[in-house]
Amino acid sequence: MSQPRSENDRYCPNEKCTLYRKRKYNEIVRNGHNYAGHQVFRCMCCGKQFVETLGTPFYGKRLPEKEIIGICKLLVEKNGVRSIERITGHHRDTISNLLKDMAEHAEMMNEFLL
Repeated sequence: MSQPRSENDRYCPNEKCTLYRKRKYNEIVRNGHNYAGHQVFRCMCCGKQFVETLGTPFYGKRLPEKEIIGICKLLVEKNGVRSIERITGHHRDTISNLLKDMAEHAEMMNEFLL
């Protein structure tokens, strides 16, 4: 006998789904992990799969969260992109892309909160 579905705090990101942005439904179930180790969810209503990092600056990144947080801490300490490249061993384009994504996310959060 299978276990009953538990309520979670996730919602379906599919705009065509009847459960779009509706929380506290039992129709969002866990569906394994992706290559980066993040939890994958699936909407039982429309079948859309999505990752737990959807809508965050970590979405679609191949670096582990610890490394991304470390790079952000170095950016906050006013280190340059090239010095962070030397410290972490990551390419400067990777660091620049992270910086750009973090800035976009901060703008979106600022607009949302204001």
